[in-house]
Amino acid sequence: MRSRVLALVIGCSFAALGPPALAQTATGAPAPLPMRAYVPTTISPEAAAIYAGYKAFVMAPTPAIPTTAAGFEALYQANEKRSLSVAETALKTYGSTASDRVMGGTPTVEVRPRGYKDDGSVLIYVHGGGFISGSARSNLLGPAIMADATGRRVISVEYAVAPRGQFPLVTDQVAAVYKALLAEGVKPARIGMFGGSAGGTIVAATALKIRDQGLPMPAALLLQSPATDLTGAGDTRITLSEADPALRPGTVQPGIDAYAPPSDQRNPYASPVYGDFKKGYPPTLIQGGTKEFLLSDFVRLHRAIRGAGGDSRLEIYEGMPHGFSDLMVNTPEGREAKAEAVAFWNQHLAGPKRR
Repeated sequence: MRSRVLALVIGCSFAALGPPALAQTATGAPAPLPMRAYVPTTISPEAAAIYAGYKAFVMAPTPAIPTTAAGFEALYQANEKRSLSVAETALKTYGSTASDRVMGGTPTVEVRPRGYKDDGSVLIYVHGGGFISGSARSNLLGPAIMADATGRRVISVEYAVAPRGQFPLVTDQVAAVYKALLAEGVKPARIGMFGGSAGGTIVAATALKIRDQGLPMPAALLLQSPATDLTGAGDTRITLSEADPALRPGTVQPGIDAYAPPSDQRNPYASPVYGDFKKGYPPTLIQGGTKEFLLSDFVRLHRAIRGAGGDSRLEIYEGMPHGFSDLMVNTPEGREAKAEAVAFWNQHLAGPKRR
């Protein structure tokens, strides 16, 4: 989602580059650039400019991916060092405040917008990071944007990234925060949950766990570029595997396997697309872009919910990459996605509306 994080590893940031061009081969003949280097001519000039700013990053060689606990920890610490200053800048930009809280035994960061007035509603946020990177403190851009846009407070969950924690623990931690809000007297009809990339996966899965535990479900879910099938199945996992400028399939799998071992990857609490949605599910908005190799993940979850009689809305944006809703928030596409999210929350969460 953020340009300062290693996009090829964490699955929540985005690298972009300029207009398509031809490279030179060793013999001097022109050779096409990789498909991920293609910038659609049908996107806004503002979005194209963001692509152009990251040409070198996208064209860089694929970095080595850790496979040991020590390697994952080193990557985590390096990303935190890069990201914390960006998170603080996001708070200043939006005039938000952030305070640490422990809810249901799980650390969180509560973000409140400038001039906050409590209407009884709250949003729970789960950050991305390929399941192995990021923290509630270093991923404050998404909460700051959403708090500012909606006027609502946002609770960002500090879950145990892999390999420290795997999907049973992580979904329990997010569910614990939800239960803590219920214990405080917040009505389920006033609670929304959202997340991007890996965070969207975790939100979608946690909603299934909350339901299966017999608890009232949250009012609505917003899933931004979620991976919904950790087994890697899906048409666009093949057809768009070289199109996504942010994610390269081979680089994300070690993190996925650390979060959910292959033998468990069809478990609905790991891969929510395999859930039984006939038992009920919150109204869901899924946002993504046409350059995402996870596109089939969005479509399949949407169809699974709708096919079971549930309420799902799928909004796909032309030429947008993984995580565009945050990175491109000030482009026409980003503004439209943000307005769409605000309208969705206003539709499904009770209380005063803010435009």
